[in-house]
Amino acid sequence: MRVVDKIVTVLGAGRSGISAAILLAKHEARVRISEMNKDMETPDLLAIFNEHGIEYEFAHHSEQIFHSDFVILSPGIPTSSPIVRELNIRDIPVYSEIEVASWFSESPIIAVTGSNGKTTTTSLIADMLNRCGVDAVACGNIGHSFSQAVYTAIVSGTHPMYVTEISSFQLETTKSFKPNVAVILNITPDHLDRYDSFLDYALTKCRILINQEKEDVAVLNRDDEVINAHAETRAYVIPVSKEKLPDSIAYFDGESFSFKLDKTWHHLEKKDIKLFGIHNEYNIASAASAVSPFIKDHQGVFTSLREFESMPHRIEFAGEAGNIRFYNDSKGTNTDAVKMAIQSFDSPLHLILGGRDKDSDFKELAPYLSDADSIYVIGEASEKIQQQLVAFSPLACHDMETAVMTAFERAHPGDAILLSPACTSFDQYSDYVARGNHFKQVVKNIMGLGNERK
Repeated sequence: MRVVDKIVTVLGAGRSGISAAILLAKHEARVRISEMNKDMETPDLLAIFNEHGIEYEFAHHSEQIFHSDFVILSPGIPTSSPIVRELNIRDIPVYSEIEVASWFSESPIIAVTGSNGKTTTTSLIADMLNRCGVDAVACGNIGHSFSQAVYTAIVSGTHPMYVTEISSFQLETTKSFKPNVAVILNITPDHLDRYDSFLDYALTKCRILINQEKEDVAVLNRDDEVINAHAETRAYVIPVSKEKLPDSIAYFDGESFSFKLDKTWHHLEKKDIKLFGIHNEYNIASAASAVSPFIKDHQGVFTSLREFESMPHRIEFAGEAGNIRFYNDSKGTNTDAVKMAIQSFDSPLHLILGGRDKDSDFKELAPYLSDADSIYVIGEASEKIQQQLVAFSPLACHDMETAVMTAFERAHPGDAILLSPACTSFDQYSDYVARGNHFKQVVKNIMGLGNERK
């Protein structure tokens, strides 16, 4: 895409919007950022805009937006919003930041999407590649935007591979985006407060495949019925499954992980792998499959698996007191993430649920829980969870500290206390990170008192 002298508006001054604006300005586009939130207008941010010759407006969206050649949409702004509808009526193209970054990428792209496990898998793929001697950067919906990664590569004269985590929100406005390798981990109900239906959400996820050609690769979870029903691609498919399928190159057999490279199978004992949980078996197999076209030796992959630990806030071990272990799964913001988390434990669980509901059906958790498990609820969704899981007598605790302390007092040695909320954090916290950090701080406080527990 040639953008010299193109008039571009970036809607939203969040991390991805700012980096897209800077990247476009670097390529001599005439860029304006339009942000509704007046509080974001800080001296530091304005200094960045002025440095790169980016115009800006805060507290409103002006009529100038409709004189743009194209618009970059923040993933936080729904495509159903009035301003986007008006842009569509006026035939002004609307793109995502992911789309923009791909225009200027000079290296292969591995793109990862799914309802759960994106961050872990994206980070693991980048780690595997780097340990195999392939320069790679993890970016996208992961803290380091794709546009920022591409801009950094341009100004530094480097050419890393891009391993990009992509959400459904970002896929809504991609047009020509074509990853060399696309990974779909799973598709389960999520963000139903934003989509008209689960089918709409699922088809949006599958947009990651839409521009791939036969020389590209699609890594697909063949144990996921939704992916099997809707993931159509012209790319070569590498399947991921609990079983060894005819075209599998990575799978778990219960005791070990097997990985095929250059027609030779290599094996690593499961006990030597640091990542914990059933869901991570899919993540690991998907990651190894994704890197296979770019590496010559399996050793870097196995070194990564021996040393790579769970991402913060994803079934993260948070401490132990009185032989009771604490796990932080604050990133588990939907019921399917919680199902996977529950299945990762053999010991009785003290499960902390709650936060802001995303139109979830918490009854789905019941088959995964046992009579030995206990539930503690916090936040706005407390009453709904209590009603839908009444058979487990959920205990209303309102806030995190009360829930963790109550669970600890009721737990027995050998039990596990798990924060896996199945809800967003926005009723009581700024994000899932703040929620998880609060959980870990309460655990640290308990550990300081652990020796006093009867």
